[in-house]
Amino acid sequence: MENAHRLLIWFFAVVIVATPLLMASWFALCPQYGDPSCPTNARPLAMLAAYRIAPAGLMQAFLAVNLAVAYLFPLGYLGMGLVAWRRSPWLTALGVGCGWVGAIVWGYIADQSFLLTQMAHAQHDAEFAALETAYFADWHILVVATGWVVGHLLGYLFLGIALLRSKLVPAWSAAMIIAAAPIMGPLAYGLNQNALQILGYLMVAVGCVPAARFLGRSGAANGPETNGPGLR
Repeated sequence: MENAHRLLIWFFAVVIVATPLLMASWFALCPQYGDPSCPTNARPLAMLAAYRIAPAGLMQAFLAVNLAVAYLFPLGYLGMGLVAWRRSPWLTALGVGCGWVGAIVWGYIADQSFLLTQMAHAQHDAEFAALETAYFADWHILVVATGWVVGHLLGYLFLGIALLRSKLVPAWSAAMIIAAAPIMGPLAYGLNQNALQILGYLMVAVGCVPAARFLGRSGAANGPETNGPGLR
């Protein structure tokens, strides 16, 4: 039992750093390079063309990352919550809840990317562009997209504040996670700069390193400590 517990804790310790790195890779590799809303529904013909002309090696890497993110993204928020929940339970609950809403729908985005790849190869762009337009006009998809946009940003914001209040990680690391939310959200999309989207996820990854170390060291044997000093 102890070995299984230790393995599970280390798994989450790795996931909370690996997940934002995977997300940064996803936005860097998405074929509409430089567009933070990739794959965009505003220009379906351009989207299909971008998927068609993307270098084969980069496309395969993108699809591999796409598959991994679909499974790991929700677990990243759970892992962050493991660090902070005993000292800041309500903020942690809000952060994990929002993060789950934002991350669990990544299956839709993963499915769309694989489908777009096949559509691009089929080269029936006019028909497929019309289908994509109708797909995004469905209010159910709007709900999913809203959950993603609002959920993943608020998840990082609330969990960053929870980590800051817990004092189990250095203040700078929690501050990086908090600051990443507006950078990867309003600033990236408002300025149409995918580099800011990537920067935001890299900030989350760096900010999560002390939390991962805390899980690995303090939680491996006895679970996250509640009264001991954090990592400074």
